[in-house]
Amino acid sequence: MRQEVHMRKTSIRLFAVVLVFISLLSYVGAGAQAATAGSTAGKITVSTGNLNVRSSASASSIVLTKLPSGSYVTLLSQSGGWWYVEYSKGQYGYCSAAYITQLSGAYAASVSSSLNVRSGTGTSYGVIGWLNNGDYVVIMSSSSTWKQILFNGNSIGYVNGAYLKSGFDYTAVSLSVPSFKQMNSSWANITVGSFGGTIGTIGCSTVSLAMSESYRTGTTIYPSDMVKKLSYTTGGAVYWPSNYTAYFGTDYLTTIYNLLKAGKPVLVGSKDAYGSQHWVVVTGFTGGASLSSSSFTINDPGSSSRTTLQQYFIIYPNFYKIIYY
Repeated sequence: MRQEVHMRKTSIRLFAVVLVFISLLSYVGAGAQAATAGSTAGKITVSTGNLNVRSSASASSIVLTKLPSGSYVTLLSQSGGWWYVEYSKGQYGYCSAAYITQLSGAYAASVSSSLNVRSGTGTSYGVIGWLNNGDYVVIMSSSSTWKQILFNGNSIGYVNGAYLKSGFDYTAVSLSVPSFKQMNSSWANITVGSFGGTIGTIGCSTVSLAMSESYRTGTTIYPSDMVKKLSYTTGGAVYWPSNYTAYFGTDYLTTIYNLLKAGKPVLVGSKDAYGSQHWVVVTGFTGGASLSSSSFTINDPGSSSRTTLQQYFIIYPNFYKIIYY
């Protein structure tokens, strides 16, 4: 009986040692989770408490975890008012874009050789992870040859910049699209449809088309002229001209950029939390290593203060579609 008890104790001790050994192996063997070529870094900026990470781009979806204010997270892609993020190694979810500030100057870079990630700017600092050839990280800042990087979703470390090369480089583009506002007294009270709606109240699509068509034709087509060229439903919704195409894909930022490079402004439609729809015209991109909504410039027929897609998506977070000729 005593021998059986002794054997059980020995087995428990052995099992515990094995668990510790496996844990050490897991730590030592854990390579850093790379970002993607289009990734960037975001800082959590909630006034109080933490930011929810959800299972889908919806405020009613499951909360996976919470991120503290002031922490950083890897931003993978944006859809309307939501960022798809890597919040921990191999863990992904969605965060409201209204509470994330993109880190200015941050960009993705790929690794050209197996590379140690250290806790400070020098080889005297401890190794906290490593990167494999071809992996991507987000460079947050530089100090001589050492780069501060974001990896494993929310981990910060330092690497020798000699072994990094920049990711995609999206050059700047700017189209001289005229800017018209819905509330201009010259056309604000012109009705659209049969129910009394006016350009000032529901005419954002009409004004956006006036801007786009003015650029396309090289002439000035005011909204008061545009309304005469269009057809509407009884409720005032516009029938899009036959030479315009609709696109609903989630990779719409790439599509917008490619159209801008081809010299075409792009109409973007999105909805607020109550389903109200609004249209703006994307007129340019300021340049950078990734396609971020904050880098796309817009003409907003309903606002003079909203000048970027990011500002627009904060108010109208639910992307609907883009329209272009």
